[in-house]
Amino acid sequence: MTTFQVPQLENTFCGAHGLSLFYQAWYPPGTAKAVLALVHGFGEHCDCYATVTTALTQAGYVIFGFDNQGHGRSEGQRGHINRWQDYRDNVSAFLAKVRQHEPNLPLYVLGHSLGGLIVLDFVLNDPVGITGIIISGPPIRPVGIAKPYLVAIARVLSGIWPRFSMEVGAGANALSRDPDVLQKMENDPLKHSMATVRWGTECLVAIAAVRRNIAKLQVPILLIHGSADKVNDVKGSEEIFSRITIDKTLKIYPGSYHEPHNDLDRNQVMNDVVEWLDNHL
Repeated sequence: MTTFQVPQLENTFCGAHGLSLFYQAWYPPGTAKAVLALVHGFGEHCDCYATVTTALTQAGYVIFGFDNQGHGRSEGQRGHINRWQDYRDNVSAFLAKVRQHEPNLPLYVLGHSLGGLIVLDFVLNDPVGITGIIISGPPIRPVGIAKPYLVAIARVLSGIWPRFSMEVGAGANALSRDPDVLQKMENDPLKHSMATVRWGTECLVAIAAVRRNIAKLQVPILLIHGSADKVNDVKGSEEIFSRITIDKTLKIYPGSYHEPHNDLDRNQVMNDVVEWLDNHL
């Protein structure tokens, strides 16, 4: 049985609109090579990445993760933002906190799914001080949550009832092929599948902006995606990869679902991530 790394630091910081956001850090046993900041996906929290934090700390990296607003142990209505800028402000405050703890190490940022969209948008607007990014299963072409009728409802209600909340989860079975992982997900009290209509319309605007501006990316990128992702179509990653002009790597895992780091080939995924990080130090 895998022994997962235990966080050595837990605290909170102030995010958008004064919300208290939970964060934690995992340290390697020896001298750290670099620090990696983790931005989780929709309905998740930073403890959903035990495979990532364990593999990367064993490889010599410090990992910081936080629960975004409306997620996990952080404040805020579940699955709600007033505007996309809230996510930018939260990541900015989070990275400032990471740098406060580790001012001298190279800084990488990893974002999965919604977190991948958040990170892409963030670095397209403020790449300063970021050595590279790892983006997993980004919602460039969402198919699991962005059902046409939900999009239509969101667009109608966003301006008049922005906090109207709907069940939008894609279901655990779409995330991994590993039954043990699925059972753990389904029993996780901190996970949720609610989103507001304003969250939905803000995400659509952010997706369009990333697609429009991706050629302006200025930092090296590792893009990973499961070929059988039923939540965010792998063609979305292929689309943006073809338009990126800087140092770029694309890894597609045959048969893997939405969370390659939690799927059957997770060991290969983490080996690829560590190799990419080591090569970009």
